[in-house]
Amino acid sequence: MQHKIENNVIFAKFESGEDIINDLDGLVSFYKIRSASIDFAIGMMKNARFAYWNIDHYDETFIDERIELVSFHGSIADDEIKYHIHMAGAKNDHRIYGGHFISGIADPLMELRITVFNDIKLKRSFNDDSHLREIKID
Repeated sequence: MQHKIENNVIFAKFESGEDIINDLDGLVSFYKIRSASIDFAIGMMKNARFAYWNIDHYDETFIDERIELVSFHGSIADDEIKYHIHMAGAKNDHRIYGGHFISGIADPLMELRITVFNDIKLKRSFNDDSHLREIKID
């Protein structure tokens, strides 16, 4: 992985075969990120695991073949569950699949931009109505 920060913006390139969540964890640790937005990512991944929230549980999907990212964005919170990322990826037949990102492997690469917040504090707490750990902004 390659990465640099300028002001509060981090730009990173995940190399072929790198685990996306492991690389995100590495960035969060290296830059001591507590709250941030994942503004976008472009590139491709394989072994993509994502899910659809179905009222009280996630329905997971796994695509082992390479998909091209057409959308990838979310938030990083100072919490046990750090990431809330949504993604959409296109297969080679141009069909789009997406949902809540769980995991994937960069293939051949992925470029990512994160904006780190200094004064905005993001946390998650369980909401009994939605059955989700929702973001709280301080």
